[in-house]
Amino acid sequence: MIDTVVKETWSRIRDRLREEIGERFYEMWFDRSSILGLKRGVLSIGVPNLFIREWVEEHYGPVLDRLSSDEIGAPVRMAFRVDPALFREMRKETERIEEVVDAADPVEGKTLDSFVLTPGNEMAVRALRHVAAGKQPSMNPLVMWGPEGVGKSHMATAVSSLVPEGTTLYRATGEEFARRFAWNLKTRKISRFREQVGGAGILVLDDAQELSGKSATQRELASLVQDLKARGGQFVAFLDRHPKEVPEFEEVFRSVLISGMLQSIDPPVREEALRILEGLLASARRRIPTSVVETVVDRCGGSVARLDRLIRKVYAFAGLTGEPVDEAFLDRHLDEIAGPSDPEERRLETILALVEEHFDIDRQDLLSKRKTKVFSIPRGLVVYMLREHAGLTYKEIGRQLGDRSHTSVYLMYKKYSDIIPADPDMMALVREAGRRLISAGG
Repeated sequence: MIDTVVKETWSRIRDRLREEIGERFYEMWFDRSSILGLKRGVLSIGVPNLFIREWVEEHYGPVLDRLSSDEIGAPVRMAFRVDPALFREMRKETERIEEVVDAADPVEGKTLDSFVLTPGNEMAVRALRHVAAGKQPSMNPLVMWGPEGVGKSHMATAVSSLVPEGTTLYRATGEEFARRFAWNLKTRKISRFREQVGGAGILVLDDAQELSGKSATQRELASLVQDLKARGGQFVAFLDRHPKEVPEFEEVFRSVLISGMLQSIDPPVREEALRILEGLLASARRRIPTSVVETVVDRCGGSVARLDRLIRKVYAFAGLTGEPVDEAFLDRHLDEIAGPSDPEERRLETILALVEEHFDIDRQDLLSKRKTKVFSIPRGLVVYMLREHAGLTYKEIGRQLGDRSHTSVYLMYKKYSDIIPADPDMMALVREAGRRLISAGG
């Protein structure tokens, strides 16, 4: 049961929010919301689906944090969750709009039969079929890399449908593997964990770059892969770049990755991307006009995964506004839904949003020329990431950050290029920025 005081507090926050953002936007994003509880400084709010949750977090999170802290009289953070009751209620109201996004598509059950072959992925698919069938010559390990949206996770999932009956498969993402290793180590079940992994017929590791900086996990995995190979097992890994380009890989783990068959997966060209997107949308039973898909591809670009999410967001947004998705709708709303179309603006927006989110600061303060100590680290991270991820000159970075001089930008970069690589938390942010930039097509 939700405390009456908490309910009344949320009601007052909503009233203030309505005044601040206006009736139209309030009804669109907050009319269907619920209070789930207040615990340990976190006010949990229920929303109908994942799309609304992501939109509210991105566009209204700081405003709500401020209003809730004002009302409660102490620092409070908002957390948004999908409320099953609201989900069912909205689902009934929007059944006529097939394209409304309510959840991410599951990856289970994907096979290579539904995978669209392109010149950029054909060799990778052949190699995967080859090792899954246990054919010679050996390709062990098989390591494939490419940016987000080229189908790596699809292929990683498809392995289960390729292996011969009776072959034991162990599949995990880099993050899942690290978490399982840590848990089994902590609970003193590491021997059983090692038997499961090292004794598998095929070990598949998706997003292996997520092990960057996790030295103990990398060393453990390198040892397990050697045991697995000695028993005749196969190791398959997927990364977002060549193993030599992933920072903070232990040499022993990097050596394992580059000791076998390495195969790049190249992004599809426009026509190939359209075919892949139409296949994804058809599998999700969404009847979306080709003209809409083409417009989003031409105006927004980026990986197939990003474009797929954008198209679904377009229809989710239309479901909320009640507008038909036509050229006029895209002209009015696509920039708002997709963010900046210019790659340079998109890179800057992605990095600034991540730093703002992590340090809970306003963009105006971040970009101001006030020499306040609390902003020095966030600004240093922005400069470092624009230099490392975007390859911008000091002059270009200065222009994007409020017309700072290239000398001040250089001195900032020089200072933080020593500090950031030595700080695991900062490097985690740098890696997250890289992932978001790939997703955003930057």
